[in-house]
Amino acid sequence: MSEYLSISEIMQSAVTPVFLLAGIGALMNVMTGRLGRIIDRLRYLQTYLSRVSHKDQEIILSNRKRLILRTRFINTALFFCTLSGLIVCIVIGSLFVGGIYQILLDNFISLAFILCMACLILALIFLIFEILFATKTSRKNLLATESIIAKYLEDKGK
Repeated sequence: MSEYLSISEIMQSAVTPVFLLAGIGALMNVMTGRLGRIIDRLRYLQTYLSRVSHKDQEIILSNRKRLILRTRFINTALFFCTLSGLIVCIVIGSLFVGGIYQILLDNFISLAFILCMACLILALIFLIFEILFATKTSRKNLLATESIIAKYLEDKGK
């Protein structure tokens, strides 16, 4: 009976990291959504790159460079978020191994949890960089790029 109680206690202590893992998963979902939108925009701009004048190409290429930098920010954020999720899984596994085999892993679990939080903080910092860069660049070049595309669509319609 005490063995079942021990496993029950282990499962209770593993609930908190599982909620953290769910939050990390939700955050990764947001990041991959942003990455998908950036890639869609890159593909959209690519279709117009060979069709516009040289001057307009420079504006589109400048916009592409900014989008590529945004993908680097998001990919880095996704990396640290994934690493954080992996460490949470290691913490959960360590809780079970330590509890079942009666091994004291408190120092390891504490260190792993601190590393997990550091990775999550880095992921959030890179996400903030991407969001700030996106708002800055969207104000700067969105109008110019959209006017080039609108001009091309008008010429195509005639």
